[in-house]
Amino acid sequence: MRAYLCWSRDVAMDTIYPEAVSPSRAVFLATHAPLRIRRATIDGSTVSPIGEPIDEAVVLKDFLTRRPATGTLLMPVVGDSGSGKSHLVRWVQEQLLLTPDDRRHVIYLPKMQTSLAAVVDALLSGIEGAQFDQLRADIHRLSTSMDQDRLSRRLVAELYGSLAATMRKDVSGPARDLTGPKGLALLLQDPHVSDHMLQPGKFIPMIAKTLLADRGDGEPERPPRFTADDLPIDIRDETKAARVTQDLLGMFVANPDLQAAAVDMLNQYLEPAVLSAYSLGVGRLQKAMLDLRREYARQGKEIILLIEDFALIQGVQRDLLEAVVEVAVRGGRAELAPMRTLMAVTTGYFGALPETVLTRIKASSEYAYDLDMLFSEADTGESQITSFVGRYLNAVRIGRDALERAEPQAGRTAPNHCDTCPVMAQCHEGFGTSAEGYGLYPFNAAALVRAVHSTAPSDRPYAFVPRTVLTSVLHHVLVEHADAIRLGCFPGAKFREHFPTAQQDEPLSLAVSKTIETSDVVDPERRMTILEFWGDAPERPDELNPTIAEAFSLPPLAFDDDGSRPPASDGPRQRPRTDPQRSEPGRVTTALQTKLTAVEDWAVRRRVLSQDAARDIRIIIATAVAQRCQWIDPLMPAQSAGLVNKAWPNSSVVVSIEDAAAEGRVGTGQAPIRFKRTAENAAFFQGILRAKEGSAAAEAEHVRRLNEIAGRHQRDLVEAVRNHLGLNDESIVLGLRASLLGAALAGRAWPGMSEPELLSAALDVGSDWVRQDSAWRTSQWSAAWDRHRPARRELVERICQGFGIAQGATGQVRMIDAAQAMPLLRQAAARWTWDPPTGELPTWVKPAATGLAAWDSLVNTQFDLLTARMAAVSLLAPAGARGRKTVDAIITALDQSRAVGLGQGSEAQLVQGLLDGAANADWKTLDELEQDLLNASATGPSDTSSALRATAAIRDRGGSLAVVEGFLTASDTWLVQTLPDAQRRTSTAGDAAAAAVRQLVEQWTAITKQEPA
Repeated sequence: MRAYLCWSRDVAMDTIYPEAVSPSRAVFLATHAPLRIRRATIDGSTVSPIGEPIDEAVVLKDFLTRRPATGTLLMPVVGDSGSGKSHLVRWVQEQLLLTPDDRRHVIYLPKMQTSLAAVVDALLSGIEGAQFDQLRADIHRLSTSMDQDRLSRRLVAELYGSLAATMRKDVSGPARDLTGPKGLALLLQDPHVSDHMLQPGKFIPMIAKTLLADRGDGEPERPPRFTADDLPIDIRDETKAARVTQDLLGMFVANPDLQAAAVDMLNQYLEPAVLSAYSLGVGRLQKAMLDLRREYARQGKEIILLIEDFALIQGVQRDLLEAVVEVAVRGGRAELAPMRTLMAVTTGYFGALPETVLTRIKASSEYAYDLDMLFSEADTGESQITSFVGRYLNAVRIGRDALERAEPQAGRTAPNHCDTCPVMAQCHEGFGTSAEGYGLYPFNAAALVRAVHSTAPSDRPYAFVPRTVLTSVLHHVLVEHADAIRLGCFPGAKFREHFPTAQQDEPLSLAVSKTIETSDVVDPERRMTILEFWGDAPERPDELNPTIAEAFSLPPLAFDDDGSRPPASDGPRQRPRTDPQRSEPGRVTTALQTKLTAVEDWAVRRRVLSQDAARDIRIIIATAVAQRCQWIDPLMPAQSAGLVNKAWPNSSVVVSIEDAAAEGRVGTGQAPIRFKRTAENAAFFQGILRAKEGSAAAEAEHVRRLNEIAGRHQRDLVEAVRNHLGLNDESIVLGLRASLLGAALAGRAWPGMSEPELLSAALDVGSDWVRQDSAWRTSQWSAAWDRHRPARRELVERICQGFGIAQGATGQVRMIDAAQAMPLLRQAAARWTWDPPTGELPTWVKPAATGLAAWDSLVNTQFDLLTARMAAVSLLAPAGARGRKTVDAIITALDQSRAVGLGQGSEAQLVQGLLDGAANADWKTLDELEQDLLNASATGPSDTSSALRATAAIRDRGGSLAVVEGFLTASDTWLVQTLPDAQRRTSTAGDAAAAAVRQLVEQWTAITKQEPA
């Protein structure tokens, strides 16, 4: 049985037809299963089922033997789409073919036969006569002379004519505002609006297509009538319509009652419009049908009319109804042939039939037949479902060709393919059979019932809709999952997605699901699906027929020896219907129970976790992490609750739960805490929900897990807060780099400093920083420092928040996590320039970074200034001729010049005033600066050269540079001016002193003319 296929995927596609009219006669008879039908009383526009269910044989007997007094019987078969109405009508037709009777003339209108020409041909089949031939010829001629677009426009024109001629007295209610040429007709007259109503997919083009040609296999059914969606209330560019049309459209949009009235009017005039478009007068078909009845009365026959879908014979409905309900016996004599009409009508369409039609139907028939098969909680319809599906499974195994080769006969059923199957005994024992003996593999009864419930209409959970069962259950599994069965991986995720657990079915318990998740390391999800559907959700994970496990390649379940295997049940499992409001008396509130049930439905029924339950779970988990957080990994100051709530919201951005409400919001995909849909997580959710409410049912293991989650995700919380504050690692590196460059502007940091020195500079707010060499700074450099300085304190404080902790009442950061800070500092100091990545700078970095974009220009300009001024100083005091000796020489010159009365002007006084400063200045600064400049200039373009240039430009040389520069400049000016005076001295008095001064000045002049070293 492992991965066994007893059918062909292609044969299944060729055999399973959702439409009753599509399969061949042999396939239809082979797959026909008894229908579940109830008689229903007709009360106005509604039908009310009465009595016990009956089968189609009872309907056939009633239809053929009932003797209405008028000689006409109109029997409606009512049900929703896909309920089997057309199937019943065709079954009646097939029974009539199997037992032909010359006393009957059968007219059969299949639902695929929608063209007006085909409908009229079928109605007039077997009858000759000039009036019949002319009617057929007229319809065929018009059908072949028109295409879909032309007929669509003729329908619009005919509708306009009828609507424009309608007067207020002809209607009531809101429809009175739509009468006449300025009412609803106005919309059809406006070219822009009429073009909108003729767009593909709208009702008018669809009905025009089906009036001209029959519906093909696979083509969707067209709507039976106009609906509000066909009104031009969603028209684009309504300004292109006339002004009066725009006003009317505005009324429609704002008034649903007016929309309903418009739809009713369009449907009222639809059939006359069809007849007029075909140039057929109202009553012409009725007359032909009455003539047909007279002819068959003459022949002594009765007419049986079988209509698979009354809604689809547009254009002839009214005339046909008038003809079929016409009294056959008048004055004791049969003037018209008796007529029995069996017509399928959807429940909605039946309710919308005109009151006059409903009255005639009720007068003709005591009741209708209702095919909306509804089972109940007590009666799941298992036998009916397995009987229905079993026949189709047998037909698929045999194949259409083989079925058609066997000539169908009355009372003979198709052979059972299972009789020749080598694994029949094992298969039937494991998967079961229908009452007719057809094997249910790859289903069993439980899987079928659950699949039917899963695909039933949401408003009718116990409904059996044959068409849905064929398409969504049988065809889906036999065709879509054939490969998965053959490969041994059925049923997989695709099956589970297609068949969610229905509300009325008990899901696999959380306890069993949790055990499977723990014990099945290969594919727990597939095992849980098999247990729930084929095992009917047993109480133990190993309660599954071995044949089913073998067929689906399911290995035995290996249990741990830790008590995880559930104990055997004491008796048959009592499985009450799952109720969203079921409660645990005395332990939880109703509100809590609703959330617990929502969690269970999420886990075992694959439903979206309700918003209330998901919100509470997220709050509990997110809050637990926030309360547990110690702000030490990574280290940062503890933050206020308000800020934490913003950075760590109680939403799916933080706690993501698979397939829960509000999972679509931005950021969910990166949530740090994520939960898959598992039984273990569901049990955890239920546990923490109980714990939050203080329920005694809360288990310690779930509280422990919550505590573990809270501890494990502390770092995620800190990172979320850091990101919210703009303090992620990338932002902190930018902040440190801005701080280092700012410190460089103040001369406190430069390339090559030790890491502790750089960290100290980067985290110094710089409130007492003053550059001593400001006289040797460019104006751009000073301006950049002036812009940076006011913003530096906030910059440094935010950096410290990224890897520090606060102490004391002020909340100031007093301790730094160096292990966290140093790697970031290295990244920041790796590049002494300002080129942040593309994008917006963190708001807290921006103010301090103003002007740093010109950093390279600042360095180069400052370097050039230092180079030029150092060159000038070197001319006045070359290397080897600087320091105390220079000062002493100037003092000697001043003394000697004073003795002979030379150079005693303001220049001498200036030099005299600068002597103390020069004597106390640090002359080594000149040598250090000169060496830094030489080193930077000697290396050439490279990263090293850039670093050396930056270092030379950045370092604070102190105030000595300006003092020395001023002293040397003043001394040079005084000596240069004093030399001519000494040379002009002619008296002998003081010649020796004057000569000495002259000699000193000449020596100074010689020195200053040397090239700097």
